[in-house]
Amino acid sequence: MIKAQLNRIALRAADADKAVEDLGKLLGVTFYGPYDDEHMGLRVALPKSGGIEVMAPMHDHDAIGAYQKLQEVGEGVSGIAVRVENFDEAKEHFASMGLKPAVEFNHGKFREMIFPPQPATHGLEIAVNEFPDANGGAIQVALDMGADWTDVCDWSK
Repeated sequence: MIKAQLNRIALRAADADKAVEDLGKLLGVTFYGPYDDEHMGLRVALPKSGGIEVMAPMHDHDAIGAYQKLQEVGEGVSGIAVRVENFDEAKEHFASMGLKPAVEFNHGKFREMIFPPQPATHGLEIAVNEFPDANGGAIQVALDMGADWTDVCDWSK
């Protein structure tokens, strides 16, 4: 058995920029981005505060099927991301339960694999992450997508 800690909730949106603006006004959450993640086919905003990730499909064939889900059920919670201490152990654990990640990638020391919604997950998309520090996932991905280091490390906010 692995130990996983909830890191963030992923929100599927039609327009990432509008969702970031609206959630900032509504809840006071702040984001890195949005950024275009060409590899995933998603426009993504990562949590600076508030634990919410926003993603919007850039086209109809994104890597996780967000476009199709948006067409079927609209905007809403797409899934969760959990942090694990040992990525390879977690991958073996999920495989032992018959689950195979649909997508797996790295951003520096940040590693992620995504399991699509299915009966074994009770319809929940689960992203499994490994990274060295408390918000390393968002920070590393934001830097890889073009965030200014001074913005990422502005501790006055």
